[in-house]
Amino acid sequence: MFVFRLGARRQIRFRLQTLEALTRLKALTGQDLPSVAHGDTLENYLARVDPSELQKIPVAMVRALLEKRRLEKFRLLDKYYRVAVDMSGHLYLGNQPSAFTEGCLTQTAQDGQTLYYRPVCEAKRVTRTGLALSVGSEFVENVKRGDRSDEQYKQDCEKKATRRLFPRLKKALSGFALCALLDSLHCDEPTFQMCQANDWRFIITLKEGALPSVMQEFEALKAQSPETQFAAVTHEGRLTFSWVNGIAYGKRALNVFECIVTRDNEKPTRFVWVTDIEVTRELCQALSQEGGRQRWRIENEGFRTQKHGGFEMEHAYAKHPVPAKNFYLLLQIAHILSQMFECYCQGKAVVKHDFGSLRNLAHDLLESWRRDPIPDPQRLRTFQDEAIQIRLDTS
Repeated sequence: MFVFRLGARRQIRFRLQTLEALTRLKALTGQDLPSVAHGDTLENYLARVDPSELQKIPVAMVRALLEKRRLEKFRLLDKYYRVAVDMSGHLYLGNQPSAFTEGCLTQTAQDGQTLYYRPVCEAKRVTRTGLALSVGSEFVENVKRGDRSDEQYKQDCEKKATRRLFPRLKKALSGFALCALLDSLHCDEPTFQMCQANDWRFIITLKEGALPSVMQEFEALKAQSPETQFAAVTHEGRLTFSWVNGIAYGKRALNVFECIVTRDNEKPTRFVWVTDIEVTRELCQALSQEGGRQRWRIENEGFRTQKHGGFEMEHAYAKHPVPAKNFYLLLQIAHILSQMFECYCQGKAVVKHDFGSLRNLAHDLLESWRRDPIPDPQRLRTFQDEAIQIRLDTS
C-alpha cells in the first residue's frame, strides 16, 4: 500500500485484489494465501503488534547499510554520520473528543476550537544527496499520572520525546560516530549533556532568544576577529562565514559559526549554529553546507515527501493509537525501500525525466504488480537471489 503510494487503506480492495497480485504475494511470502488481506483485517492484526518490535525493522535496514559501509562516503568531515531529529504530526483526529483522542496533544484553531493530534519525534539518517532514512521514532502522547479516571494527564512534548529517543538511538547505532543535527528548541544544557554522554557531536541551530549570552559574546568577538571570517562564491550566491570558538556557557565551552547567503536582488539569509566541533577556516564551510544546513532534509525529503508525495502520512489509516503507530512505522519502511528503488533507477532526476514524477514510478510499479503476466515461480526465486547494484550517490 505504501510502496505503491495508494494513499488509503481502502485502496487495497480496489487496486490489489487481482490474481497476479495474489500470486506475487504468495511467492514473496512463501505462504499459500487464500486472498490479499482486506484493509480492516490488516488494522485488526496491527492492533496486536507491539510497535517497538516493528520499529526494529527500519533500524535494522539502515544499520545494514552502515555495516556494509554503503553510507560511508556521506559522512560529515569524513567521520560523522548525520542524524537529524525533528517532530511532525502524523495523525489528526479533528475537534471531537472520543476514545481515540485520549492522550492526544491539542492545539487551538483560529476559530477557538480544540484540535486533537498525535505527533511523532523522528530521527533520520540524512545525506547531502537527499536520502532521509528512518532510524528511530518516538511517539509523543500524554500519559495519565495515575490509574484513577479523574487523574490529570502528564503533558508530553518534543523535548521529552527526544530525551527518550536518544538512548534508543545510541543502542541502535552503537559503534558509529554520529553528529546530531537539531533545531533551536534543543539549545540547552540537558541536550549538550546527552550528546556528550553518548559521545556524539552536535550542530544545533542558534536563533535569537536561545542562549542569549552565547549569541551576545559571539557578536562581540566576531567584530573583533576579522581573521575568523571569509567569503566564498557558489551557485547559491555569495556565502560569508564567521566563527568563534570557546565561548563559555556554564562549565562548558561552545563553538559558534554562521553563514550569510547573499543572492542577487534578495535580502541576505543568515544561519547560525552552535557545536562542540572546533571550527577552523578549513572546516567552517563544510560544517555549514554539509552539516547545519542539511537538517532541513528531514523536513523536505522526509516529512514533506511522506505527507505530499503519495504516502499520505497524515491520513487516518487507523484511529486507535496502536495500529496508527504501526501504520506509521510501515510507512517508514516503505519510504526506505522507495528511496533504494529510486537510486536503483539512477536517482530522482532520471526518474522524473523517464516517468514524469516519483509518484508515476510508484504507479507504474503498481500496474506491473497488478497486471503483468504471472512469472514462473522458479524464475522469480532465481531473480530474488540475483545480486543487483544500487548506487546511492546519484547526484
